[in-house]
Amino acid sequence: NARVLRARFKDARFFWDFDQKTPLAERVESLKHVTFQKELGSYHWKTEENLRVTQNLEAKLMSDYGVRFDPYRLKTAVRLAQTDLTTELVKEFTELQGVIGGLYARAQGLGEVVAQAIYDQYKPASTDDVIPTTIEGRVLGLADRIQTITAMFGIGNAPTGSKDPFALRRAANAIVKILAESGLPLTLSDVVDAGGAEGANREQVAAFLRERLHFYLKDVRGFAYDVVNA
Repeated sequence: NARVLRARFKDARFFWDFDQKTPLAERVESLKHVTFQKELGSYHWKTEENLRVTQNLEAKLMSDYGVRFDPYRLKTAVRLAQTDLTTELVKEFTELQGVIGGLYARAQGLGEVVAQAIYDQYKPASTDDVIPTTIEGRVLGLADRIQTITAMFGIGNAPTGSKDPFALRRAANAIVKILAESGLPLTLSDVVDAGGAEGANREQVAAFLRERLHFYLKDVRGFAYDVVNA
């Protein structure tokens, strides 16, 4: 066991040192060569879309609700959030995507706000997990997930029955949990509007999130079925 662990840590150290030669900020263009979903586009496209949704959420929070946070560092975090997909360390340890990006951001002097937002971007991973610790991290998490849900519904990839190959239920559960436990004054409608869905697609996305809200209130918070319906 010690020999195996030593070898893995040695690999990780090698990849870490190698990756530092290309900072995260210089990796954004490389995302054009990493596919997010074949019908939608690359992770570069996904990043641009996440920035658009983030701008919508930011305007709502700051202008309508008067919530204060750092919009510049939030945009930096969103722009760099997926870049660690191009690193050798994430190619070797795929389950650490996001976590590695946060650690690299800290090591490359991008600041604690940016690093923590990237590090927390996949929290909560389940209904038992904690939500991101900062407002910037929470907004990043909301933007990324509602963009994914809206885009997938738009091309007909909504979950059916027990099948959910793109983990959209988990993404929606995370949106509900962040809104419920963060103190952010956003509503589900605010998040759906920020995602940019229109017409029938918007109705589908809104209904999907309402159903996940029912699940959260009943199965996670323990409210009775009739109370949740009321």
